[in-house]
Amino acid sequence: MTDNSSTRIRLVTFASALVLALSSFAFAQDSMSGQTSSTSTRTVASGEKVKVKGLVTARDFDSNTITVRDENGVSTRVQLSDATRVRQKGGFFGGGKNYAQTNILRGLRVEVEGRGDAAGNLAATKVEFNGGDLKVAQSLEARVDPVENRVNTAETRIGQVEQNAQRLSGQLDELAAISNAARGGAA
Repeated sequence: MTDNSSTRIRLVTFASALVLALSSFAFAQDSMSGQTSSTSTRTVASGEKVKVKGLVTARDFDSNTITVRDENGVSTRVQLSDATRVRQKGGFFGGGKNYAQTNILRGLRVEVEGRGDAAGNLAATKVEFNGGDLKVAQSLEARVDPVENRVNTAETRIGQVEQNAQRLSGQLDELAAISNAARGGAA
């Protein structure tokens, strides 16, 4: 065998191994993303007592609700009220520190207890979390909120640019029609 043909064989073998390795990596990413994207929403029957442990994925201060996703990917909408106790776990004889509801942030691991309301939400009577988890959630909020604000601003600007592009496209079509009409009249 010549040096050229053995070099080609090595090159083809290497390229094939590389393609196989990359395709298995891409397949693993697709299968992992498929697992996380398939979330469902739990509806709580009115009066049913429920305890949910999970991560706060959304917080709406206007409606005073949070969304908690458990380890199985099931989301539960939780309604907070003035009667909801928000506490840090631990302390002497299990008595933790009390917090305001505004300390419940996205990224916070919580345990929520309550009963179902008429809308299918969990009306929380108690929300508990670890102090370390609160620090992590506060850090996340401090880093994520400014980025989200910039993204929202960019999305608004992109929408405006798209509207301007559509308007200009319409004007170009109108000018082309006028130009064609003028050419036809001159002929």
